[in-house]
Amino acid sequence: MSNISPHIAQTRNAAFIHLARKLFMVRTTPDDDSDRKLLADIQEFGWHLVAIQDDEEGPAYVFSVGLYHTLGHPEICIFGLSDVQIMGQIINDIGDRVRAGRSFADGDVSTEILADYSCMFRKVSPSWYREYFGYDRWYYEGDDFPLLQCVWPDKSGYYPWQAEYNSQLLWAQPILDEPSAWPFAGAKNSAVFTTRQVLEENHPILYVAHDEDGDWQFLCGTTNEEADARVVSLKNIVDLFPTLAELADLPIGWYACRDSVDEPWQREPDES
Repeated sequence: MSNISPHIAQTRNAAFIHLARKLFMVRTTPDDDSDRKLLADIQEFGWHLVAIQDDEEGPAYVFSVGLYHTLGHPEICIFGLSDVQIMGQIINDIGDRVRAGRSFADGDVSTEILADYSCMFRKVSPSWYREYFGYDRWYYEGDDFPLLQCVWPDKSGYYPWQAEYNSQLLWAQPILDEPSAWPFAGAKNSAVFTTRQVLEENHPILYVAHDEDGDWQFLCGTTNEEADARVVSLKNIVDLFPTLAELADLPIGWYACRDSVDEPWQREPDES
């Protein structure tokens, strides 16, 4: 029997597993010019960046493809900053640090990445891969790869899961952790309408409408001013007010209202 220490054996096993991934578990044949560019970037630089611009469906974001294959480190994504070029530069900086020997894991806080701010790395649940990271799934031919979200704080240093976080930024940076049971038919990142008073002053939601076009409104009944309107994701509003789940089956073209949080919801078709 060879006399190999457990640590060396584990190291060799990890190296073998990583080599196996490099040889057998990634896509090597492109389908079009975009694929050829992706594969060439990974071959030359170690990873490729995919940038998605913001639209009515969700915020802008950027993610890496190939970091795990090349360096054995989880892929990286970042959401919601004003410029996809800046987000790409951040991921490239993270990749360069990984190449130099740095590593990041779920829950790590770093002051190296963003000027004057910390950031935190959070594990992305594979349940989000299909919705957001199609090119990673194409390259790895499935969901067998780890991915970390680089989460940035607001100007006061609060993160999205903290009550003090700037509510106007909630739409920009969805947190892609393990999902709980989701009661709504609409996607978690669907844009919904609410008010500044609900988000910033903790006013209760007293009126919920499921409009004919499928949009949702979650209102407090204290304002009709356009300046008070806010757009967040459906997940954001449900996270803030979990009891709204009981209205998940509100039909399109109906509304629900109540006089206070202690009163039951009254449901009616909107005949206006």
